[in-house]
Amino acid sequence: MKKKYLLSELPRTPMSELQTLVESRRAYTLNEFELNVYETYENSSLVPLRFDDIVIINMIKGRKVMHLKDHAAFDYLPGETLVLPALTQMQIDFPEAELASPTQCTALVISSDKIKENLTYLQEHYPTLRDRFNWTLDLQILRLDNTESLSRVTDRLFEVMTSNDPLKDALADLIFKELLVRIIQHQTFDETHDPRKRPGSTISYLRQYIRRNIAEKISIEDLSKAANMSKATLFRMFKNELGISPIELVITERILLAKKMLEQVVSVKEVAYSCGFNDVNYFVRLFRSREQVTPGAYRDQIRTNAS
Repeated sequence: MKKKYLLSELPRTPMSELQTLVESRRAYTLNEFELNVYETYENSSLVPLRFDDIVIINMIKGRKVMHLKDHAAFDYLPGETLVLPALTQMQIDFPEAELASPTQCTALVISSDKIKENLTYLQEHYPTLRDRFNWTLDLQILRLDNTESLSRVTDRLFEVMTSNDPLKDALADLIFKELLVRIIQHQTFDETHDPRKRPGSTISYLRQYIRRNIAEKISIEDLSKAANMSKATLFRMFKNELGISPIELVITERILLAKKMLEQVVSVKEVAYSCGFNDVNYFVRLFRSREQVTPGAYRDQIRTNAS
């Protein structure tokens, strides 16, 4: 199971300063960014939220259920990052929030101009990496599991933004560049699902190989043979280009296919076998660990939203 790295909890708002028990907000505003820290202290449903600019959201503590247009409702737990376009309308449930155990979530708001400025900087200063990362922020990829590097740089940015350091504007600007690079690096992993991306690369070829043989057992030996390279070289290529192992790509492709099939096929067992999982119980556990919902519940959510 892929490990999700949690962010450090931020200091809570003193009870004497709370103005509301639902999405109590405090903001740290810098020249280029605004960090909003939200805390909810009671069970609530369908709380509306929207930002005028691009927002990077992190669940720090607790659980909430996110309702986004054109997406099945999903549990949002610590260990994930959401990257949402400007004006995304959200409705949020807080099924477990209580006074003794509030939820805590952050929303880092960045203007589109700031994003473009940083992407232009990366394109101009690191052109040799452009083919690998493309230096674009894909706003179609909403959810990312936090890697160690992504969680570490996010913690650093929050630490600076909430501090009294007189240089925090400059420091935050530098750290945000790294955060953007880490997000793009992570999205590159997700972008390997798109056949339009990197069509001539070895990884693109292996992705197609995995899809053609998705119902079969696929080993490291199979992948290294298909790529015509040693296992050591294969692992090194994946680490350098995607930051994951070859088998992680196999698992991800299987989960992606499972999600598509669950929109049409009733039987979870049939989906599991069609996607290369010989153990249905393992498939259910793995799917839930990745999507925070069981395959059956995911299928039901899709159908409810479509009706």
